[in-house]
Amino acid sequence: MSSMKESDWAFLLNNLLDMTMKESDWAFLPKILLDMILDKLVSFSEYVRFGAVCKPWRYVAMDNKLKFIQNKFLGQVPFLMVPSKDNSDERRSLYSITHNKLYDFQLRVPYIKRLSGSSHGWLFTVEDSLAVTLMNPFSGATIELPPITEIDPPLPEYDDGTPHEVEFEVRRAIMSADPASSPNDYIVTIIYSGCSHLAFIRAGDEAWTYIDKKRFLSIEDVIYYNGQIFAIDYQSRVLMIDVNRKDGESKVPQVEVAERVTRPDFEQIYLVESSNGDLLLVKRFLDENDAIEHTTSGFKVFKLLLEQFESLELKNLGGDTLFVGDNHSICVSASKWPGCQANSIYYTDDYTHIHFKPPSGRRDIGIFNIENGSFGTHYILDPSHNHMPPSIWIVPTVLGNFV
Repeated sequence: MSSMKESDWAFLLNNLLDMTMKESDWAFLPKILLDMILDKLVSFSEYVRFGAVCKPWRYVAMDNKLKFIQNKFLGQVPFLMVPSKDNSDERRSLYSITHNKLYDFQLRVPYIKRLSGSSHGWLFTVEDSLAVTLMNPFSGATIELPPITEIDPPLPEYDDGTPHEVEFEVRRAIMSADPASSPNDYIVTIIYSGCSHLAFIRAGDEAWTYIDKKRFLSIEDVIYYNGQIFAIDYQSRVLMIDVNRKDGESKVPQVEVAERVTRPDFEQIYLVESSNGDLLLVKRFLDENDAIEHTTSGFKVFKLLLEQFESLELKNLGGDTLFVGDNHSICVSASKWPGCQANSIYYTDDYTHIHFKPPSGRRDIGIFNIENGSFGTHYILDPSHNHMPPSIWIVPTVLGNFV
């Protein structure tokens, strides 16, 4: 079987997945053969279809799920989580940019308020108590984290007397690892409050660790890179936060500050790790037509040379593709994913400085090509979704009801 061509595998797989128990004995194929078929699968949707054929195949998929996640989902193209066709407040759909299609299955994720982040297949929500909840929409698992206690200034009312939208108290949230595979060894990091401060919490901690609010504020983005937390502020200073605390050491983390690595001439900024391990800084520029509407006018990408406290502007991404927005910024190698545009940035609307919903909706989404400066489209927003929070990128995990 190992000498089969890729086209032969594709033909076999397509036929197997279209069969039913009533028409064949595919359910009783040897496990070693099913393992070989699973090893040839690439995408999340193929894995889901495999597990849906019958119970024996589902059990094999469950046995292989960790291996599949480790081997396939590193560098996985994310889905865009969008409103369901019926505008449900309780469910969301997934859109694939590689297949240019909206999938039929839906996730039970309320669409009442903004999600504060997406990382390793988990979503972040902020409760009225300012507690942070992690939710895996693929498995239904949730993790409740302690409340944020150092919000400053206090939550105000808007000028018209309406209450403050608490979901904007966490601007960005990321994790160092998937809690499903590393339940005792992950770190959650958040950018919180109107002044964009930084805090983190380890698995098992009873409270957040807050980074010095007087020295470090206006944090724009954060990433877990080379075993440390890296953040960047509005002045383009890179913060390196050592979270590898040993027993007996002070709980106050060591923070090193690099001077400005680029000019602070952006509207939004992101940190992302390239497919070959470089730390990239992505600047997003906006045209603001008025106080409400805004449109992305371009991007610039820089490779950070941290030891030299310098940066190098890139004219292309070396074949990579970036995904930015409210999510943990993602990079994939486009050559592994047909339908994914190389040297391009897929972006969604994440302009959190405007807390209320623009009348025309969160429409600033698209594709920007770094090489030639051109714009393109991916998902087309339905005008009936104007009242809903922005869409968000999420990397799928094959857990729970989907396998």
